Amino acid sequence: NGLKVENIEAMYNDHTFPDGHTFFDFKHAETGAEVIKAQHPEFEMWNQGIHARSGVACADCHMPYVRVGAQKISDHHVRSPVLNIANACQTCHRWPEEELKARVETIQERTFELRNVAMDALMDLIKDLKAAKSAGKTDAELAPAQTFQRKAQFYLDFVEAENSTGFHAPQEAARILGESVDFSRKGQIALRDGK
Repeated sequence: NGLKVENIEAMYNDHTFPDGHTFFDFKHAETGAEVIKAQHPEFEMWNQGIHARSGVACADCHMPYVRVGAQKISDHHVRSPVLNIANACQTCHRWPEEELKARVETIQERTFELRNVAMDALMDLIKDLKAAKSAGKTDAELAPAQTFQRKAQFYLDFVEAENSTGFHAPQEAARILGESVDFSRKGQIALRDGK
């Protein structure tokens, strides 16, 4: 259905089985929500970023060229470009290593902080769902909040499972985490308002 998180979520949501149930990877043990798991969407997230739009391939940064004698070959130590800024970044970006490293760290720190906000919001929803179940709410009354948990958890997991801590597409990672927070809070409202 496409490369964005909502396209992938829609693909899972549209996949129904003969008995009518929608695909899920596991049922959350405490809330009963049928959750889907993001499967390392590095390519999908990278595809939303500036390096993809600039025609930069994975190997350009993660396997930059090195000299071995008179030969120029790809480095086969596939690793974070931050561990080899001179070869991985400075062939295109002509700023000092310290500045490039600081830019990466700023993106990753901001993404990590927003990830924590999204995780706290999800944990609040899970806590409220558990309390609602204990208070005797019916499956039908819990269903809207469980659907929001499924969405919030998948969006959060999409960024968390991607492994660049937001670097591949900083604005997209922030957008997805913001959506995750919104879904968690909407789940709490659904429990409170009975909608």
